[in-house]
Amino acid sequence: MTTQFFERQDSARSQTTRLLFLFVLAVLAIVIALSVFGYLAGNMVNEANSRQQNFRSGTGNTVSPWLFAALFGGGSLIVIVLGSLYQVSQLKFGGGTRVAESVGGRQLAHHTSDPLERRLLNVVEEMAIASGTPVPPVYMMDETGINAFAAGYMPSDAVVGVTRGAIENLSRDELQGVIAHEFSHIFNGDMRTNIRLIGVLHGILVLSLIGHMLLRSLRYVSTGSGNKNSGGIVVVLLILGLVLVVLGSLGSFLGGLIKAAVSRQREFLADASAVQFTRNPLGISGALKRIGGVIYGSKLQHPNAAMASHMYFAQGVFEGLSGLMATHPPLPKRIAAIEPTWDGSFFATAAETSVRAGQALSGTASAAAAGMSGLAPTARMSELDPPRQVGGRSERSSAGTANVGGRTISVPEMMGATDRVGAPQDEHRVYAHRLLEQLDPVLIQAAHEPYSARALVMALLIDPDPALANQQLAILQRMVPVDLLNAVVTLLPPVKAMANAARLPLIDMSLPMLRMMSLPQYQAFIPAFQALVQADQRLSVFEWTLSQVLYRHLHVNFMARPVVPTQYHSLAGLKSEVSVLLTTLARTGNSEPEVDRAFAAAAGQLPGLPLSLVSAELCTFAELEKVVQKLAQASAKLRRQVLMACAACVSSDNVVRIREVELVRGIADLLDCPMPPLVGRQE
Repeated sequence: MTTQFFERQDSARSQTTRLLFLFVLAVLAIVIALSVFGYLAGNMVNEANSRQQNFRSGTGNTVSPWLFAALFGGGSLIVIVLGSLYQVSQLKFGGGTRVAESVGGRQLAHHTSDPLERRLLNVVEEMAIASGTPVPPVYMMDETGINAFAAGYMPSDAVVGVTRGAIENLSRDELQGVIAHEFSHIFNGDMRTNIRLIGVLHGILVLSLIGHMLLRSLRYVSTGSGNKNSGGIVVVLLILGLVLVVLGSLGSFLGGLIKAAVSRQREFLADASAVQFTRNPLGISGALKRIGGVIYGSKLQHPNAAMASHMYFAQGVFEGLSGLMATHPPLPKRIAAIEPTWDGSFFATAAETSVRAGQALSGTASAAAAGMSGLAPTARMSELDPPRQVGGRSERSSAGTANVGGRTISVPEMMGATDRVGAPQDEHRVYAHRLLEQLDPVLIQAAHEPYSARALVMALLIDPDPALANQQLAILQRMVPVDLLNAVVTLLPPVKAMANAARLPLIDMSLPMLRMMSLPQYQAFIPAFQALVQADQRLSVFEWTLSQVLYRHLHVNFMARPVVPTQYHSLAGLKSEVSVLLTTLARTGNSEPEVDRAFAAAAGQLPGLPLSLVSAELCTFAELEKVVQKLAQASAKLRRQVLMACAACVSSDNVVRIREVELVRGIADLLDCPMPPLVGRQE
């Protein structure tokens, strides 16, 4: 599955290039058409001036028709480009939220009293922790149609939207299939393409809007006998308005064809990924049968529904009878691809589904991702704290394994971790469900409330050593309100009692609530967080990884982050960065002889690339952050090779440590490669 994920990532980037090419062709066609109209209009103006001057027996001035052509063509090009750039820039910052709200979505809160909404939230959290992605906010659309979507410019600002009809008519298994389908769009890079489609096509739509404005403005143009030029103005505005409306509509039609061409094939891939994720083909096929069986199907009524038509789980708006504009394959084809023995029948009534939808409302949830990128202070790897006791055991277990929350991670599983990137299995979903069942309900409730979520993050940073813990609490007493400090103290006992494997999932459960902070609250929260990290003058892998989670998946909510372009198609230009990364991993908890062996094992995964061990002075978290940010600009194929080298590095001594597991998953997250949790085996 490794190659499939990374090939899909490269395919998504290629698809974006093709999209841009098709968009350029459509824009050129419109610009040429308006240039021709401008040239003809220039000739008409010159002829009118000539007749008027001949009537007066004077010599008239003529204007080159090419000037008119340039004005009309250039003006239309400027309007389209500016309109597209404006919409893309608007969607780039909080794009998922903007899309969800524009189609009538409202964000769900975990304290909702609706059991169906709670079940939906549980399913989304469970899928998130199983796939290694942040928990996305969930939006409810009050529509009777059965539909859903995932939107966002990147996983950090992704949201999931679901209709009321879906949660009322689908069973838990069917709802899981739908959510797994939407998560696959997140894995495959489809969301960014979808957002760009909305943005670039908006520029063409602006022409049509301007045309309609010109036509409406005609009612305000005087045509009285006192205004000799009013007739000509009316004619020019009328013709120009009609031309803009026609060309804008034609451009929108071409844009619809582009959306349909880009979208249809991806739906089959997302269906297949959902089956792999849930290991239950009847779940997603059952959801499709429900859509085919109810009278309202998957159609949406919101006025802006057509804007995001290519994002939905199923056809959300009427796209004509020919199928050319259809953004989704026909339901029978999708069902037959999942269930080859299907007899062609749909589920007839929604009432039958409502009974099933009311069942199995239980389910715990969460999300895990080891993310990274920017709040931590510089620290040498050699200054990291020594392995701590976990549940009465050291994190170093028997040879070839690591003990993580009662489970052992083997070297083969660590080496095969990259095979699971972007390809979560049903075992990951089951693991996530069981892991979170063991969490103290007090911690789950804290993660699901905006205020207590901040206290939970701080409680996770309080050191087990009583003296240092008192020092950290004294710091908080000076920096945060009393009620927030009291909340931290209340959460300390259950935090100390939980397994280490639940730390990052618990953080990612908190992310949707942390995103609800205001900018002043965020600006007050970050210094307090940094003060807790720096209290002991050393930085653990968990503290650094946590700081990167907050930066990568929370900071983006308050400040736009530039999209990372693909600039490297060969590791030859990244030789020094790869050397620093692998040396840093090799020095994580290893003595000097072990460092050489670990680095050699990693370098063996990259034959033909001359790598060299760098000095310990370069092995800082700050340097690692810069290195991985640059590696994120490599192609998907190269990022896969780097991750495989990382896995070989930490497995070289036949012992997998907890800190190494967290660090590798964190690097994978920073490289936009969602790595599911290492399941291991239950002891």
